[in-house]
Amino acid sequence: MSAVTLMRSAVSQTSEGRSQRQIGERWVRALSLVAVTVATWMLCTLMGGTWMFLARDLHPHEALVEIAESMGGPISTAYIFLALFACVLLVPSLLGLLTQAARANLGGREEHLAALRLIGATAGEVRGMMILESLRQALVGLVLGSVLYVVTSPAWSLLTFQDKPVGAWEMLTWWVIPIAWIVVLVLAACSVWLALRRVAVTPLGVTKKIPPKGQNMITLVLSLVGAVVLYRYLSSLTIAPQADALEFGALLVVAGGVLTVNALIAVGVIQLLARLSYWVPGAANYVATRRVGRGAKTTWKRVTALYFVAFIGGVGAWISAVPDIEDEPALKMITGDIPSGVAITAVFAAVLLVSSTLLTQALSVVEQKQLTKSLYFIGAPAAFHTKVAVREVGVPMLVVALLGFGMGSLMGTIMVMVHVNVLDKVALFAALVAVALVGCVLAVVGTGRLREQVLMGMGRAND
Repeated sequence: MSAVTLMRSAVSQTSEGRSQRQIGERWVRALSLVAVTVATWMLCTLMGGTWMFLARDLHPHEALVEIAESMGGPISTAYIFLALFACVLLVPSLLGLLTQAARANLGGREEHLAALRLIGATAGEVRGMMILESLRQALVGLVLGSVLYVVTSPAWSLLTFQDKPVGAWEMLTWWVIPIAWIVVLVLAACSVWLALRRVAVTPLGVTKKIPPKGQNMITLVLSLVGAVVLYRYLSSLTIAPQADALEFGALLVVAGGVLTVNALIAVGVIQLLARLSYWVPGAANYVATRRVGRGAKTTWKRVTALYFVAFIGGVGAWISAVPDIEDEPALKMITGDIPSGVAITAVFAAVLLVSSTLLTQALSVVEQKQLTKSLYFIGAPAAFHTKVAVREVGVPMLVVALLGFGMGSLMGTIMVMVHVNVLDKVALFAALVAVALVGCVLAVVGTGRLREQVLMGMGRAND
């Protein structure tokens, strides 16, 4: 019996399969398809935009040639660095969104996998079936995302960079599409394979989850030390607009290191605050703090997008505060293009935030539906689970928003080496981050309705 036949049989003949098709899973599948579509479009656009600046560096137009002659070196390398820096800020959230979308097919389906083993499927067949199902859905999102990339490419001609309007098809680079397809398909297959390693399904139908280990305090302390060292090293660098690729590359590596240690710090702080809150009274707080304290890495995955939005807001506040410099042609060109670059990065981050928040919250409802049902049967109403979710996700969101904006502002002070009046920009971007935070918390509250639908569709065996 093939894996596809086993899958169809299990889904069509078990009440678990019918329940998944009717409640919760439809939302998760739809949101995962949207997530893959958005991520594919964004990945192609980021690669296409970076290649556009590289092509202009290889074949400079008249304005770039004039500035290069007056400055004694090309400045187009600075644009490539800024494009890559935007990629460094966006790609972690983008890859996280793709990973969540790939694993969406596994959400709440442990009993389904066990049923497949019971009717004759081997562990390898179950694993292969879920990987194929994930790849099938990823292919649909890849097609839609690629079409969206081609259709939206001419819209970039409304913008001007380096004193030259973007060509109607300058952002369209054909080879980025197959690269995006390879990245997404490999990531989807690897994500599902790694996720299934945490679930042991036996022929008796027993599932065993291996929760991720928490982060120890040594990692948090070392991350803090590493952050101090990297920030101090970053502040010691002085790079002119006409610097070579090696200098910009070193700066990019350091920036990536800063983001990595900042992420480790955020996970450690979330875990530490959750464990310190164990003694706060209240049943909802008891459940929420235990979940976060024992699964800080899982919580981090749910709030990563907001962290990077806040980080981008902190950096963007300082970069956008740089005034137009009329004295030097190179700085005039760069400072004139900065607002457009910051706006594009912020919009991309907001799109990733919306997609990630909706998907992760819907997926959490589906994954926890058996626990939700059990607690409901012993007297915990649906509103109780909403209170738990607000504390479990909302409080970490507040923590990462503050950490992200603070760390981003610190990097902004280092990158902007001139004195600027930044208070109004900081207030503006802080308000935007606050709006994003409120929107995310409202999305968590909104999952209460989905949770109620899950409870209404799941009764006792003899009801």
